[in-house]
Formats: sequence, structure tokens, C-alpha cells
Amino acid sequence: MSVQGISFGTDGWRAIIADTFTVDRVQVVAQAVADWLVSIGKAEGRVLIGYDGRFGGEMFSLAAGRVLVGNGFHADVTKGPVPTPALSWEIPRKGYAAGLMITASHNPSSYSGIKVKPHFGGSPDESVIGPIVERLGKTSPPRLGEAGALGRVDFSGEYIAMVKRLIDLRALRKLKGKAVFDPMGGVQAGNLERVLKGLPLKVAEIHGKLDPLFCGLHAPEPIEQNLRELVAAVRKEKALLGIANDGDGDRVGIVADDGKILTPHLVFALLLLFMVRYRRQTGGVIKTVSGSYLIERIARAHNLPLIETPVGFKYLCKLMLEQDILIGGEESGGIGFKGYIPERDGLFSGLMVLELLAKSGKRLSQLARELTDEFGASHYSRIDVKHYGAQEVLEPLRKAPPADVGGERVVKAVTMDGLKLIFADGSWLLFRASGTEPLLRIYSESPTAAGVKHLLESGAALAGAKK
Repeated sequence: MSVQGISFGTDGWRAIIADTFTVDRVQVVAQAVADWLVSIGKAEGRVLIGYDGRFGGEMFSLAAGRVLVGNGFHADVTKGPVPTPALSWEIPRKGYAAGLMITASHNPSSYSGIKVKPHFGGSPDESVIGPIVERLGKTSPPRLGEAGALGRVDFSGEYIAMVKRLIDLRALRKLKGKAVFDPMGGVQAGNLERVLKGLPLKVAEIHGKLDPLFCGLHAPEPIEQNLRELVAAVRKEKALLGIANDGDGDRVGIVADDGKILTPHLVFALLLLFMVRYRRQTGGVIKTVSGSYLIERIARAHNLPLIETPVGFKYLCKLMLEQDILIGGEESGGIGFKGYIPERDGLFSGLMVLELLAKSGKRLSQLARELTDEFGASHYSRIDVKHYGAQEVLEPLRKAPPADVGGERVVKAVTMDGLKLIFADGSWLLFRASGTEPLLRIYSESPTAAGVKHLLESGAALAGAKK
């Protein structure tokens, strides 16, 4: 949805700083949020505003805060950059009516953005975003209050204490050696060491300085092409594992002790098994349409309900609020857990992997092998193609899905989100238009690496896209 040059995608609004993402437009969004809160009877509520380490984060936060104050709200702005999950946790804890997070998550450093967080702290669905978008620009100009009326808050210590309470630190005392942590120059820098302080397990950190340019990475996203330095560090340190978080700290990437990058699908599958077999927990399992067939197989083997949703954590969040959900995850490395807020947390996800190592007494590489031995091999990859007409390319394919791709027969076509083609051996190929960037995303999972390569190349040719 796009109004006033502001386009909300799967996880908020993102745009290039000083081009479309400007103070004026941030204030237009803040005014729309204020109008929405008034419309749902929360005119007397409090609003929390946070920001990550990108350029202008504090400036944009204060600008948004002045609008909330000008509309009669009490607005608190964080005293410094914070992880998105920390802000999400603080909103229900302190009874805020809503929150705004100034972040572009894993997008390149030239971007900033706004995530809207309702009173429950998770990702909002269309019942929230729709009314906000409808109100964009309807109050002109935005009503501004004095910056001096803004509160300033710091809950970073409380966030770390909360994470420590939810992780079994007694079990983690069994772990010896090192873990390598890569916050990618983002807001989780230093936080793994803060949680593990005093334990035998030591932390070696790379890209640990908060940096608006994300230490030279193209984008602070924990995907294969951005994890090479983490792989090298795990091998050099002979570490138990490597943990990476994205720019605002809600996604996780994992490198095993043998230096191999685990796909987000495999990480999700390992954590699902951990919660069932080691934590002895039950509940429903949610995966997005881009999620692995491993999740379906594990859920079926343990008689757990499985729900598939479109891409976007807002769909998972809604279900986590409404039902007894054990775990929900997406292909991008965002995972939500029972007993926590209905939102992703990359730091917490990495700590859950450490708890798995401690309670199993096994190496991560061994656990990964055992999982695929039991539930089948899984190889996965994704290509992103710059494309300003991605949706237009997809429509003809959605309306008339091909009977085969690259000689592989299609046995099922799913149009829940883009087009997903499923093949006889369980392999699949998914085409989606990005909700935040002008990209055509093409995903594939197959029992073999060669199968993934073949399907991605055939898919790109089918869509007329060049890598």
C-alpha cells in the first residue's frame, strides 16, 4: 500500500534516507499512528519510540515523538539504539499503547524505515496497518509538540536480564570453549557476551562496533554471502558455533562447528526438535510458504498441528496471539517461541541453539546430520533479482502455472503468496515479489544441492530474469 510516497510492505515502511525517507514523511506516518490510536480509544495512551544504529535514527525518533506529543500522547524515546525485540518486549511490559521502531532491519545502510508495534509488541497485520495507511496525510500538517516534553528511557539492562531468565543458564555452564558472535555492526553488539558473562563459554565477537555502514557489509542480513568472515572466525577459533544477527537484531544465522553455514530452515528444524524433545513442550507449529518441508515432517512425526502462512511475521504473530503455538519461523531466520513475546529475537534464537548444544551434549554438526538422516536431506538457496515490475512478471505465472520446470514435473501449485511449485520428490520453487524492495525473489529447496541449482536456474529463465 502506498500513500504520500510512503509504501508499507510485509514489515513496515522502508525507503532510502534523504530521498523518500525524510523527517517530513516520518512525521506524516507518526500523525497517522496518532490518529489511529485516537480512533481505537487510546487517546490517553503512552507511545514508545526506538531506533537502531542507522544514520539519523535519533533525529527521526525525536521527530516522530514531537508529533505524538503534539497530539496529546506521552511519548518516550530510547536514550540510544536498541534491538527491535527489546522494544517489542518493553511495550507490553510497561503498558504502552503502541511503539514505533526506526529501522530498516536487514536492508542496506542507505535505507531506514519504521516498524509499527501495537500494544502486544509484535508485528501488526492489515487490521492495524490498513487504518494507518488510510490516515496518511489526512491531517495536514502534522501537529507538533515540544521536543522537551519527550521522555527518555533506557531498558537495555532489563532486556538482557529477561533473556537470561528465559534461557537455562545452568545448562549452559556445561559448555566449554568459544562461541563466535557477529552482530554485523548492528544493535545486538556486545549482548551475547552480556548474557553469558561469568560462564565458562567465552565469546569472540566480529563486526562488534555499532556502525551505520554495517562494517562494510552490503546489507546486515545473516545470509550466506554475508557470513564468510564468521565462517573463517569459527574455523580459526575452533569454536562450538557462530551466531549472526541482522541490523536490528531480530534474525539469526548459524555456522556449525565444522564451518558450514546452516540454512535458516535447518536452524528452525533443530530448534523445533529441541523444544519438543529436550524442553518437552507442545503446541502448534507455523511456517511460512517459503519454509522447509523438514518442518512439516517433524510436526507430523510428533503429532503437532502445522499451519502454513504467507511470508511476513505479521501472519505468525496473529496466530501466536490467538492459539497455543510452540514455535513459528520464516525462511529469513526470524523465529518466535512459546513463552516469549509474539515476535522474533535473533539473540534469543542463538542462545536457544547454545542450550540445545548443552542439553544434547553433541556438536552442532552432528545434530544437523542426525536431523537430516531422520527426516531427509535439505538443500536450500535463494536468488534476488533487481526488478521494478516483479508483480507483473508473476501474474501470468500465477494464472497459468507451468506443468514442468527444467524437465521436472509440477505436482502442485500454491498461490498463497506469489507462486510455489512443488515437485514429485518434495523439491519446490517459489517466486515472490519483495514487499520492501524492487526485487523478484526466487527460492528453492531440494534433497540435493544440484537440484536447488537446477531449479533456481530454470526458475530464473522461466521468469525472464537475469541474476
